[in-house]
Amino acid sequence: MASKKGIGVTIIILVGVVAASFLFYLVPEDTTMKITVSDFEKHLDDVDERTSMLSTGVEESFGDLLNHKLSSEEYFVTAGVTQSQVNSLIIELTLSGAPQEWTESYKTYIFALKKLNEQITETIVIANLMKDGGNSDSVNEMISKIYELRAELQDLVIESNNLRP
Repeated sequence: MASKKGIGVTIIILVGVVAASFLFYLVPEDTTMKITVSDFEKHLDDVDERTSMLSTGVEESFGDLLNHKLSSEEYFVTAGVTQSQVNSLIIELTLSGAPQEWTESYKTYIFALKKLNEQITETIVIANLMKDGGNSDSVNEMISKIYELRAELQDLVIESNNLRP
């Protein structure tokens, strides 16, 4: 017959082994994000298409905000998600390991994505002004800045395309 002390020691050892196994399973070996790109032209085309969809989506939502079809709070959510996705695209391009002949095109496209994030940030500021009942002069001034950022974004995308090998 087993003693209480023996059963206790056995349970402690069993719990220790299970806990160690569980921790070993949960802790990842390598936490770095790896992106393997073999066709850099197609990759940049895909990023360009996703950027276009994100830009169009946020522009439509911003138009709905200006036409009072969308509340400021709803726009904040849309803009925040879009900025997160743009940041993911920036990281994706940065970590792609583009060869020397593609580096300038990729860098220029990253600058274009940063302009898109600036544009989204400006729209968030306008949404805050509208929420707080800001005057229309400052809103109109900021809208013109958004159009400037949009033009800069398009220029950078064209420049990136021209820098392709």
